[in-house]
Amino acid sequence: MRHSLTVLHRWLRRLAAAGSFVLVAGAAAAQTPVSATPAPENSSARTYGSGWSCDAGFRESEQACEAITLPENAYLSGGAYGSGWECHYGYRQEAGGCALIPVPENGYLDSSGTRWQCDRGFIRAGNLCAPVKVPENGYLTSSGYGSGWACERGYRARGETCVAIALPANAYLTNSGSGTGWTCERGYRVRGEVCDKVELPEFAHLNSSGDGWQCNRPYRQAGARCIAP
Repeated sequence: MRHSLTVLHRWLRRLAAAGSFVLVAGAAAAQTPVSATPAPENSSARTYGSGWSCDAGFRESEQACEAITLPENAYLSGGAYGSGWECHYGYRQEAGGCALIPVPENGYLDSSGTRWQCDRGFIRAGNLCAPVKVPENGYLTSSGYGSGWACERGYRARGETCVAIALPANAYLTNSGSGTGWTCERGYRVRGEVCDKVELPEFAHLNSSGDGWQCNRPYRQAGARCIAP
């Protein structure tokens, strides 16, 4: 019996020693750092998070940082995507480089620096700025498109001319650029080319637009009359 206990104690000590070895080995394995991918040349560690990013003037390509080829009349944009460069004011990207934007006579570069517009009094005609021909009773507009002119109040455009608006009785001119150019006075309604007087039935008054009528309260409309409820 005593011999058996001695054997059991030896076996337990061996088992404990083996367990301690396994734990130590496991802890050592857990603490062994995983080798990270080395940062390539011309890169720097990111300010936030892990990893790296390419320095200014370089772009990432297959885990490396390649120099950006900067064409003439361009500058580094610092963007993470695209070409990494942009053209100077007055130039535009063309065939992988920066081409000068040709501005015609009587034209100017707009604020973006990538396109041109014509001066006031001129209108775009292909790649040129042609003078605007303003008809009699017309005036120059600020638009660089369309005809470049509009008719004075009281006139309407007809082709390349400005014709006087025929104003019927009891009508006045409007500022609308479309339609007849006139509307009827309050109390009249448009009928073709004339203004007809609005005939009020008994117990009625002009509506808010002034070109019709509605019944006084508490009367209600019944055809062309206002009848008691």
